[in-house]
Amino acid sequence: MRRLTKMSVVLSVVLFGVILVFPAGGGGGKALVEQLVPPEQAFPTSLHATRRGKATWYAATNGGFEALTNIPINQLACLNCHPGTKADGSPIDPATYKPDCFDCHIQPGDRVSDQTCLKCHRRQASEIAFGYPDVHRSAGSFRCMSCHTLKEMHGDGREYASWLEPGAMEVTCEQCHPAPKSNPAHDIHMATVQCTACHTRSVLSCYNCHFESEVEGGIKRPYGVMRDFVFLVRRHGTNKVYAGTMMSLTYAGKSFVAIAPYRAHTIVKEARTCDECHNNAAVQEYRQTGKITITRWDPAQGKLVGPKGIIPIPPDWRQALQFDFVDYTGDPKSPTTDPTKWVFLKSGADLMQMLYADPLTPEQMRKLSTPYSP
Repeated sequence: MRRLTKMSVVLSVVLFGVILVFPAGGGGGKALVEQLVPPEQAFPTSLHATRRGKATWYAATNGGFEALTNIPINQLACLNCHPGTKADGSPIDPATYKPDCFDCHIQPGDRVSDQTCLKCHRRQASEIAFGYPDVHRSAGSFRCMSCHTLKEMHGDGREYASWLEPGAMEVTCEQCHPAPKSNPAHDIHMATVQCTACHTRSVLSCYNCHFESEVEGGIKRPYGVMRDFVFLVRRHGTNKVYAGTMMSLTYAGKSFVAIAPYRAHTIVKEARTCDECHNNAAVQEYRQTGKITITRWDPAQGKLVGPKGIIPIPPDWRQALQFDFVDYTGDPKSPTTDPTKWVFLKSGADLMQMLYADPLTPEQMRKLSTPYSP
């Protein structure tokens, strides 16, 4: 087969309207990005425009929090969340706001700064604020767009239900690391464990969001950020073990937890040691009691204590995972939170949801229960 030359690629661009973008400063990032649909045509159905992931997870038909609140999402402000200003600094009117190009671009086609991305992607901003390392950020030359593609930003003309739906995201570790070097950990795990399960230092979770504050005041009021932990789940589509996280909410005395795969930007070169997963504290608790404590109320300290370390999600996760919840007794409409107004609410989740993932299998839990011996 004849090798493609640069000229033939250029001709393909002219003939077929494929925009080829070679990113600068990628430090070994993606080599090629294709935008098959013009951005102005694709954007209206993109996740940046539709915010459909929120509706997907919230929907009662998907086992979401709506089943407890009975409040349709179109009666909430969730789908109109915004960064406060357009990219050029001009203020946004929440009453009339609709996502458009100028959320990110001062002028269409302008280079978007990472700070613009971080105004909305607050978990990533929090990862940086908490001081978590990331090999890509530490390289200095990487930007958000060194890995993320135009299709991911602008869409491809298809309306995805979530960024976790297959096809919505293109970037993978393997695009830049196609052949990780052989070592015992890689040789044993590469076929069944995804890179992030071992190389993610921590995921983040805004735990126990007080939904009365959202409903009555349009205010996001979580109890706090849980960190220094990673869930292990099996990812739909690949069946590999992935890093995962959770979201939790309370409303009118009811409690809810959602679990999903997650791609934190806390990637480290040196992966976890074997004993961080095998026969760790969570695995031992599960083997001995059939339970895994995720959060617990400490009455002596008057606070919730969060998860730490690697936590495998077992087959009987709905019964095994143990959560405590708190309620906020302050003014739900106040933009400030009084930390003394959090009180213990209950133990146990009234509703639990898992999408785009499955729990680990009994065989995987058995292997994790086996102490590692070099």
